[in-house]
Amino acid sequence: MRKIGCFIIALLLVYSANAQDSTFDARAVVLLDRMSQVIGDLQSCSFSLKTGVDVSDPMKGIIRNYSTHDVFFKGPDKMHVHTKGPREEFAYWYNTDMLMYYSFTGNTYGFIETPDNIIETIDMVNADFGVDFPAADFFYPTFTDDLLEYSESIYYLGLVNYDGKQYHHIVAKGSDKHIQIWITNDTFALPAKYVIHEKKDGEMLQFEGIFLNWKLNADLPDAIFDFVAPENARRINFVSKSSTY
Repeated sequence: MRKIGCFIIALLLVYSANAQDSTFDARAVVLLDRMSQVIGDLQSCSFSLKTGVDVSDPMKGIIRNYSTHDVFFKGPDKMHVHTKGPREEFAYWYNTDMLMYYSFTGNTYGFIETPDNIIETIDMVNADFGVDFPAADFFYPTFTDDLLEYSESIYYLGLVNYDGKQYHHIVAKGSDKHIQIWITNDTFALPAKYVIHEKKDGEMLQFEGIFLNWKLNADLPDAIFDFVAPENARRINFVSKSSTY
């Protein structure tokens, strides 16, 4: 992860040299690095996230689904996500080497054995089981490098007013994806909002998220990362993608 002060000149030189092929605004890169550095240095955090996700329906066209998520992280190996979606309420608990799932709507639960850190667990359950965690990309140490790799250009659009506050507005454009990120204009430089337009199967779909109620280095009890299924709940088995072929 880059250190801001030491690399500003280097960034300007590198991104100017590559300007013929791509345009990477050094101001945007510095802000993205600052955001990643702050998140990476946290011992714990919690936040709420409101998301809107477009889904393509062959009969009805593009449908927008809204959800709310309460997210908690502690250290490298504890996570809890509680989601209220358009049709289902469910949650995940991750503690060291096990991801636990419970559907409040269906009263069903299941377990997945996982690696012993959050990032590898998110990667594994996404690749093997198709599970997506809200805004997980923002917590990857390689967030800025990944955005640079998959973008043709990244621009800093300056400070904008949104909901009575000022935010840094950044735009990243790729061949089939357009990403906008708003970062708080304060000491912590946290993500406040994102909007993604992505072309899938000939249609342009939109994904958006709004971060609320950030709490940094909160004293989160270990108990909130454990789950005990209700006695009358029905256990389900998670089936890996590889086992379906």
